[in-house]
Amino acid sequence: MIRFLKAVLRLIVLLCLAGLLLFAYARYVEPHLLITEEVSIYSTHVTPEQKELNIVVFADTHFSDNYTIKDFERAVGKINDMEPDLVFFLGDLIDHYDRYEGSTEAISEKLSEIRASYGKFAVFGNHDYGGGAERHYKDIMTAGGFQVLVNQRSDLKDLGVTIVGIDDVIIGYGDPTAASQCRPESFNIVLAHEPDLVTEMTDYDIDLMLSGHTHGGQVRIPYLSDAYLPPYGQQYERGIYRFENERQTTLYVNSGLGTTYLPLRFRCPPELTEFSLTDDPDASSASESE
Repeated sequence: MIRFLKAVLRLIVLLCLAGLLLFAYARYVEPHLLITEEVSIYSTHVTPEQKELNIVVFADTHFSDNYTIKDFERAVGKINDMEPDLVFFLGDLIDHYDRYEGSTEAISEKLSEIRASYGKFAVFGNHDYGGGAERHYKDIMTAGGFQVLVNQRSDLKDLGVTIVGIDDVIIGYGDPTAASQCRPESFNIVLAHEPDLVTEMTDYDIDLMLSGHTHGGQVRIPYLSDAYLPPYGQQYERGIYRFENERQTTLYVNSGLGTTYLPLRFRCPPELTEFSLTDDPDASSASESE
């Protein structure tokens, strides 16, 4: 009996140690990793000129004590190393604007260091409305050289690309019908913070929809993490989804850079996404690099 109790006690101690190690990893290691997902998007509407485009996406910085300007510097450096033609930010810049003690001017300065040959575009996320952020988010992004699209379209006619930005639908003024601004003759990219909106937009001429919001689950524990996914982020959690609609829309959900509620990440490291476009269905793929 004593031997059995010792074995049980030893097991309990080992389980506690394993739990502490996993917590330490989720708290102090994984949130500071940074991966790049390289994704090739297939569409029959891609032209030879568009196949040369390099598109980089980031989302959900959630600037706070847990994600700082110093953390963002690394992401900016990686983005510029990719030499993007287009850069998109998918919303949720500051975690809680009314509690943020850092400098918004410093955020704008770092955003301005991001280089993109044909432009930088952004949309509002739900955290960009709460806590007074609505009055400041657009100014911060504009000072950083980003054009903020609020249910609006931007045509890059020389590229044959149309970009439509859908506003946040949780707190903001998001209107999925704004996707009707897509042009049949263009390669159409829709930016929408919340990915589940895609179900309301598959009748429009969307070739690629880009979203964030879910943080990829942030802490991915089987059978548990799904219960904590946010509204409008419960159907499409992370990565690539393809639809069998007329336009064969592709949705990509970026896992974001920062954290919210809990300063933890597990099995879901911070992500930048680099996109290329192709008219070859066999070339469509996704791969990860550090």
